Amino acid sequence: MPASAASAPDPSHAEQPAGQPAAPGTLAHLIAERLAVSDLDEETRALLLAGFQDDGEVRGRMPGAYLQSVTVSGFRGIGRTARLPLTPGPGLTLVTGRNGSGKSSFAEAVEIALTGDNARWRGRSDIWRRSWRNLHHGQEPQIAVELRIDGDPDSATVLRTWHGDDVADSAAELDRPGRDPVPLPDLGWQDDLATYRPFLSYSELGQVIGGKPSEMYDAVASILGLEQLAAADKRLRDLVREYDLPAKEAKAELPALLSLLEGTDDPRSHAARAALGGRRPDLVRAAELAVGTGTADESLLFDLRRRSTLTGPDTEAVTSAAARLREAIASAEDMRGTSAEDALQRAELLARALAHHRAHPTLDACPVCGGAARLDEDWARGAAEQERLLRAEAEQALAARKELHSAAQAVRDLAAPPPDWLPSEIAAAWDDWLRCRTVSDPAALASVAENAARTAADAARVTRQEAAKRLSDQDDAWRDAARALAAWLDKAHAAEQAAPRLARVKAAQKWLRAAHDEIRSERMRPIAEDAQRIWSNLRQQSNVALGPVRLGGSGTQRKVALDVTVDDIDAPALGVMSQGELHSLALSLFLPRTFLPENPFRFLVIDDPVQSMDPAKVDGLARVLALLAEHRQVIVFTHDTRLPQALKYLRLPATVLNVDRREQSAVRVRSGDDPVKQALYDAKALAKTRDLPGDVVARVLPGLCRTALEAAFLESARRRLLGAGLPHAEIEQRIAKAHKLTELASLALYGEADRVGEAMTDLTRAYGSQATDHIRWCNKGAHEPVPIGDVEEIIRRTADLAKAVRAL
Repeated sequence: MPASAASAPDPSHAEQPAGQPAAPGTLAHLIAERLAVSDLDEETRALLLAGFQDDGEVRGRMPGAYLQSVTVSGFRGIGRTARLPLTPGPGLTLVTGRNGSGKSSFAEAVEIALTGDNARWRGRSDIWRRSWRNLHHGQEPQIAVELRIDGDPDSATVLRTWHGDDVADSAAELDRPGRDPVPLPDLGWQDDLATYRPFLSYSELGQVIGGKPSEMYDAVASILGLEQLAAADKRLRDLVREYDLPAKEAKAELPALLSLLEGTDDPRSHAARAALGGRRPDLVRAAELAVGTGTADESLLFDLRRRSTLTGPDTEAVTSAAARLREAIASAEDMRGTSAEDALQRAELLARALAHHRAHPTLDACPVCGGAARLDEDWARGAAEQERLLRAEAEQALAARKELHSAAQAVRDLAAPPPDWLPSEIAAAWDDWLRCRTVSDPAALASVAENAARTAADAARVTRQEAAKRLSDQDDAWRDAARALAAWLDKAHAAEQAAPRLARVKAAQKWLRAAHDEIRSERMRPIAEDAQRIWSNLRQQSNVALGPVRLGGSGTQRKVALDVTVDDIDAPALGVMSQGELHSLALSLFLPRTFLPENPFRFLVIDDPVQSMDPAKVDGLARVLALLAEHRQVIVFTHDTRLPQALKYLRLPATVLNVDRREQSAVRVRSGDDPVKQALYDAKALAKTRDLPGDVVARVLPGLCRTALEAAFLESARRRLLGAGLPHAEIEQRIAKAHKLTELASLALYGEADRVGEAMTDLTRAYGSQATDHIRWCNKGAHEPVPIGDVEEIIRRTADLAKAVRAL
């Protein structure tokens, strides 16, 4: 057993508040020290440390405490109020009693008073949970657990009362003299009660070994104080799932997106598929295509877009210009043969003559007729005045000529060429329209312009409509693909943004798991050593050896690794061990938590640990319990008489209390240190009972006397056989063969049950014939009526003989 068990410090300090440095020795402080020398970056260290920050709540610790008493009424097998007194301090107390006596009700009462639940009932049906009330007790049930808390001169009491039919419909508070009661949950003892459970029942032993590997792991790991490590690891696993989810979703949805893009006959779809189809998708390129800013191979789309905006001649403008031209032609025709036209022609003639005169002022002859008339300055002045007068007269004709020229040019100017990118087969529709630019005859121009413009405009309209329809069809198909692409890109970008955080979390997770394994091994080492020591005591004559106990795995793969050998051959532990060995192994794994210095409980309640154990292991259990009791208050409830007998013949100190249950669930607790004294006590109680029918006394009294002598002979027999060095299995076999009291006498005297005659002779020689006659009377009276004389004399004779037998 560890030396630390002798003087465990009081771990009543509160946990470190959030935002302050972790207290030395705590898990958070240990992690901070390891991180300080790790090669992780600052962000990853901060991520890990965040998992070890407290939530700001200062939780209380269960102070060191012993049990002083348990008082129960109306609960399980206990009706009216019954009290189990205990000595608050280190030591072993055995609470014995037959099945149904109510002893386990005390054990369950301690647990439910402190925790509000009972491991034995966990997972049971509602019927089981609703049948916890005692049927013989009409008042509200309650349990009072009296504690002796370290540093407190007065005792404190945890009182649990019920306000409903379900076992969970209860409330508990801690009551101390001179102080206001405090609701039990407000004390913050829940964590310690879960981690260092000071209760252990037979059913729990089976659950530890017979449950899932992960449950066995949790049962052992809970005492290591690694909950923060497990919580931090879970937090990192949750972050990994969170940061990895977009990438997983994007990866899962990419094949369907590529298939959709492949089935869309659009250059943007083809370009997007090319961007996403490589080993590393080009998200930038895909995003540009999705929002319409990307320059894909869009020659077809570009051509269609140009065609969709193609405009031909403005037919209304051409019609208007042609109408103007026709009006100008008509006006010019109207002016032909008029005085205005003649005046214009004469004015122009005079203008040319004047121009010639100014160029040749010395000529005497007329340049037209050759006459001798002199064209002098006087003539020139007269001619210029005449020209002015004639031009004024010809102004209307001149305006008509100018309008004709302007109108014709306006039609020609409208004949713009088609775009140079237009295919020749479409551009050919512009040929007639373009030829209008070279037509000099206004009448001819007016004749062909409108038809040529209309032909070109119709060709442009058809081209535009066809291109628009094709563009609409393309855009409809691309719109769905672009929408799917944009939705996928949201997840891809989220995955891209999460990638650095995911890498950081995975690095933290890898570091934490390595640290977890190291810290777990370090903390498990002393517990594993204690488990091996306990097993070495419990195994006794078993050929199963227990090697190192290790915790391995994580998550759903966590398990307890047990190195077990059978006759030095490696073997799977749970497959080769008997039920008794398995329960002994469970005890070996459970009991080390009792020695932990940080365990605040000074007491341990064990209910029915002896089942399935052979005699050798019962002896081993007695030794283990005695060692535990050197430093802790150990209370063991059992109906098996082998444990108190083992403690007695091994001369190990223990207080024995006996529980019996009478009518109306009246439970009584009394000292039961000695089975001989207990039987004699019952016999005396029988003798003192008034008005008891004689036939009842005749049936019961011989059995009680036989029980007292039987216990005395068994004690002597075991001591003799153990002294002879016989193994427990053989001792039990010899005891099992001694069916009669006389055979037990032979076994006590000689170690053999078949020397009855010698035994009776020696007993007669030593104690007189009255002794052997009394043995025969007790033996016979256990099976058939025998004469009853002086009851008190019979009891005295039984006591004297039992005393003599025990002195053998």
